[in-house]
Amino acid sequence: MAFACIFVPDFPVQAVVRLETELRGKAVVIFQGAPPLTRVFSANEAARGLGVELEMTKLQAEACGAIEWRWRSASQEATAQAALLDCAWTISPRIEQGPKQREETLPDTVVLDIAGCEKLFGSHKKIAGDLKRVAANVGFDTQVAIAGNPEAAICAARGFPGIAVIAEGREAEILGQLPLASLSPPAELLETLRRWGVHTCAEFAALPEIAVIERMGQEGRQWQRLARGTDMRPLLAEEFPSEFEECMELDFPVELLESLLFVLNRLLQQLCLRLKMHVLATSEVTVTLTLQPGDSRVKEPLQHVRKLRLPVPVKEAKFLLKLLQLDLQAHPPGAPVTKIHIVAVPTRSRTRQLGLFLPLSPEPEALEITLSRIENTVGEGRVGAPALIDSHRPGAFQQSRFMLREARSELTRNEIPVHAALRIFRPPLPARVELQEKRPAVVVCEGARRTVKALAGPFRSKGGWWSESPWARDEWDVLIPALRPKYESSFAMNRPTTEETALYRIYLDLRSNGWFVEGIYD
Repeated sequence: MAFACIFVPDFPVQAVVRLETELRGKAVVIFQGAPPLTRVFSANEAARGLGVELEMTKLQAEACGAIEWRWRSASQEATAQAALLDCAWTISPRIEQGPKQREETLPDTVVLDIAGCEKLFGSHKKIAGDLKRVAANVGFDTQVAIAGNPEAAICAARGFPGIAVIAEGREAEILGQLPLASLSPPAELLETLRRWGVHTCAEFAALPEIAVIERMGQEGRQWQRLARGTDMRPLLAEEFPSEFEECMELDFPVELLESLLFVLNRLLQQLCLRLKMHVLATSEVTVTLTLQPGDSRVKEPLQHVRKLRLPVPVKEAKFLLKLLQLDLQAHPPGAPVTKIHIVAVPTRSRTRQLGLFLPLSPEPEALEITLSRIENTVGEGRVGAPALIDSHRPGAFQQSRFMLREARSELTRNEIPVHAALRIFRPPLPARVELQEKRPAVVVCEGARRTVKALAGPFRSKGGWWSESPWARDEWDVLIPALRPKYESSFAMNRPTTEETALYRIYLDLRSNGWFVEGIYD
C-alpha cells in the first residue's frame, strides 16, 4: 500500500494569495479578531523573516516593516480547501480531507490512496511531482510526501520541504530526523517532552512504550506510534462534490461594475480551471453578491443573486464573464459589494460532431452572448422561441428559451417529426361562406370564389369565460382551389392548366358571427 499527502504551508495566507496573485513574493500577514484584540493568525515565510510572529498585535506586526495584510476569511479558506481536494482527485478517487482521528480536521492537508496508480501515472516520485505541479496550477506552493501509511505521509509532508518519497519499512528511520513540532502535538505534550530532553521523533520513538503509557496514557502512546510511523489507520474517503464554489471577501466595498468584473474574472478563472482538471463543464452558474447595508440599523447584509442557465455546457471563463457583464448591466446590484460567492453545477463537457453535408450553425457561446445583448436592448423576457401551450385556446403559446437543435436534450431530438403544419395567417383573412345543409359549400375570400371539394368539422371550442378575453368558435378544415395559386399559367400553350388545391382552416366566430380563414396546411 502507498499513500500520498499534500501539505500547504501557511494555508490561510495561500488561500488569499491564490486569488490575489499580485501578493506573490511579498510579506503577507493574516489578521483575526475585532479591534483592539486583533492578532496575527498566520504569516508567510517572507513576513516571518521581517520578525512577524503569531499572536502579535496589528500595531506590532506593522512595525516590523513593509507587509501586506488581510483579514481572515473562513469562506475563502473553505473554497481553497475544496480546490486542494480537486488536485488530489486528479490522481486517485480515494482521498481524505486531513487526518480525522485528531480533534479537528487540518484544512491544509489532503491524503490520497495511490495503490495501483503507478500503472497509470508512473513511479511514486513522478506521482508526487504531478501532484505538486497540479497544485501549483491552482495557486498553491505545496510539500508532497509518499509513505506506506497515511500518518507517515502526513508527518513527512509537514516536515520535509519539496518532495519526499519514503520506501516501505523505512518510516521510523526517515521520520526520526524530524523535530517533534512537525507532528503538531498538543502544546502540553510538547512542553513535557522538551523538559525530558526529547526533541526529535527518533528520541521520542526510542522511549519505552509502557513507560510512555504510564505517564501520558493512551494519547501519549498514539503520538509515539506517529513518531515511529507505524499507525496503520484506514483512510476515510470523501465524496466527489456536487457543486464547485469560489468565494472572495473584499477588504473595501466595490461599487463600479468594472472593478467588480475584475474580481469576478479571477474567481471564474479558478472555477473553470478546477472544472477542466476533471474534464467537466458547467450548465448553471449562480453568483451571490453580498451588499453593504445602507442603514446602520440593518444588521443582516443584503444579497443580490443572479443565476445563469446556459444552453450548452461551457468551461471558458471569458464567455461566463461576458454573460455576467451583460446580466449585471441589466440588473445592477444597487449597493456596494463586500463579498462575492460563485457556485457552478458541474456536468459533462459538450461533444459535437459535424456532418459533412449539413450547414454550419452558429457557435452556441456566440449565440448566447448575442441573445443577451438583444435582451438588454428590448427588455427581459422578450427574447426567445415560441412554444405551444397544451390548451384549446386558438393561437395560445408561450415564449421559451431559444436553443440550437444540437443543444437540445436527447428527448427533444428523438421526437416524432411533424408531417403536417398549419401556417397561421396573422391577422386571419376575413371571408364570406355560403352554407348548404349547415355546412360550408362556397368560400369567398380576397375577391376569389372557391367551391369546397371536401371538408371536416365542425370542431367547436370555447373558453376563457372567466377572463377578459373569452372565445367561442366553430372550426372547419376545407379543401378548396388555392386562394393564392403558385402556378397561374401552363408551361405550354397547348397544355391545359392544372387546378391547384389546398387545405385551409376556416372558422366561424360565434361572438361576432363572422367567418375567417385562419391558415393553410403544408
